[in-house]
Amino acid sequence: MSFDRTLARCSFCGRRPPEVRRMIAGPGAAYICEACLQTCNEILQDPRPFSPQALELASRPPVVVAAPLEPPTSSQEEQPAPREALRTLTLELEQKQQDMTLMLYQIQFYPHYFDLHYLWIRPPLTPGFAFVPRLIFFLKDNLGQQWSGDQGGMLLARPELASDPNHAVYQGRARFRPLPSPEAHRLTIRAADPLGQFEDPPPRPWQFEITL
Repeated sequence: MSFDRTLARCSFCGRRPPEVRRMIAGPGAAYICEACLQTCNEILQDPRPFSPQALELASRPPVVVAAPLEPPTSSQEEQPAPREALRTLTLELEQKQQDMTLMLYQIQFYPHYFDLHYLWIRPPLTPGFAFVPRLIFFLKDNLGQQWSGDQGGMLLARPELASDPNHAVYQGRARFRPLPSPEAHRLTIRAADPLGQFEDPPPRPWQFEITL
């Protein structure tokens, strides 16, 4: 499948040449410019899971990339059937801070990854932000294994669940790899709102303790 490279723009900041001097091409229509690559390197060197640079990068609006020139074949259109979870852990955890509530309600374990499902109750997001990940997670088990980031999660508006006209309900899912060790029995989950860095005072990360 070919892509129109003349439409190349950085997948992180949206800039095109000559605004940036160099870009690295990734799979399909993905690119990263030298400035965003430097930011990513600085984030990797920062030991904090919620550094200001990581939160700023996650709070950027999504970038539209070039579309494939060739229509997908019928075999490409076919999607594999969703796997059934090997194990589902039901949670009833809720925390409030400022004008928001985060509810963790389920963890589903699959052969090679696990999904964290949550509800985020807060003032409505600006249109255009309802369908992109807005929370950053940092997980750590009692054996020291760590997971960070969102790893392809989704956030969907659920207006039918809202009972307060001043609040919206967003249903989210975050995916993490690999699975926790069979010997792990406790999981600490921290979550941060990247947009919260612009508030005064900025909210503290949520923190939950889960028994596996």
